[in-house]
Amino acid sequence: MLWLAGMYTTAAVRTGALEFPGTALTVAVAGAWAPLLLRTWRPVLALLGALVAETLILVFLAVPDSLAATEGMGAYQPVPLATMLAVATLTARVPSRWGWWIGAVAGGYLALVGLSQRSSATSLTDLVLFYVVLTAAAVGVWRSGRRERAQRAAAQRAAETQEAVLDERLRIARELHDVLAHNLTLVNAQAGVAGYLLRTDAAAAERALADITAHTRRAIDDLRATIGLLRTADGTTSDPGADAGAGGPALRPVPGLADLDELVTRFTGAGARVDVARSGAPRPLSPQVDTAAYRIVQESLTNAAKHAPGTTIDLALTWSAGGLLVGVRNPVRADQHPGPGTGHGLIGMRERALSIGGSFRAGPTTDGRFEVLAALPDPLDDGDLT
Repeated sequence: MLWLAGMYTTAAVRTGALEFPGTALTVAVAGAWAPLLLRTWRPVLALLGALVAETLILVFLAVPDSLAATEGMGAYQPVPLATMLAVATLTARVPSRWGWWIGAVAGGYLALVGLSQRSSATSLTDLVLFYVVLTAAAVGVWRSGRRERAQRAAAQRAAETQEAVLDERLRIARELHDVLAHNLTLVNAQAGVAGYLLRTDAAAAERALADITAHTRRAIDDLRATIGLLRTADGTTSDPGADAGAGGPALRPVPGLADLDELVTRFTGAGARVDVARSGAPRPLSPQVDTAAYRIVQESLTNAAKHAPGTTIDLALTWSAGGLLVGVRNPVRADQHPGPGTGHGLIGMRERALSIGGSFRAGPTTDGRFEVLAALPDPLDDGDLT
């Protein structure tokens, strides 16, 4: 209604003095305003209706040439107010690149109609008419641009959230795989030893069964600790026994290379043979690199024990100025059937290495062995890892 009142007011002063519109002009103003009632639901129809109504005003109700030449835009009022609002509404709802075309076509059309009725006498007025419609289109384009930017920002936030969820799922899957695969592989090896020894050496079989119990208990404890760490805000805990006092499981610190000897002992206790070679000057590593190195060694030994049981596993740790080089090699024996695998272990090791800016390679060698090689740069060092 406010827009209708504005259109009626401009029509009343179109001659330069307050002169209430007659019946024909009042009907024309109402006819030009009426299509705007559809602009919320049918903006295209609203614009077409406004253009038709204002075309009729320009053709049949324009002021005389003598007055039009001196009164500028006032000579055409209420044209193009209805078209301006319809254009602003439509261009706000379409892509920005289309908004300018809509404004240019609508404004150009009304300008041509006015020019055809008054020839050169109103050329300046017709040009102003074109620009005010284009200005209305600019308002709509600005609103459309804001909407598009908001949509892009929302889409980007949704994509970032989805990516974060996927990264977290991968992190959880990697942690659970590393914790369970290691212990269950040892349990499987000890179970095979126990099954054999039950027929030949009951005492040794009893020790193997006790090892199975120990590995199973450790798997449960590691699983609880991992889940506890994943539930914390940053994946760490400052007090490893904080939960124990509340009746929950104690959270062990995240493992690192300081636990390597214990890790190797568990494998040798399960019947594997592991030769460890260290070179370079060992130095403290950043927590991320330390954990990644431990998990890669753990998973490599687990895969070797599972796919090449009974062979000797060579583990090499090489410290250099840029970080740590981890190498694990084991023979591939054609007379032994390898254990089943999904490939998730290799994927997890590669993800760990790449996540800290390192590199990872795994595959058979020319001498019939399988090799895992991970180069882990350490941000605490300034040198290059080669």
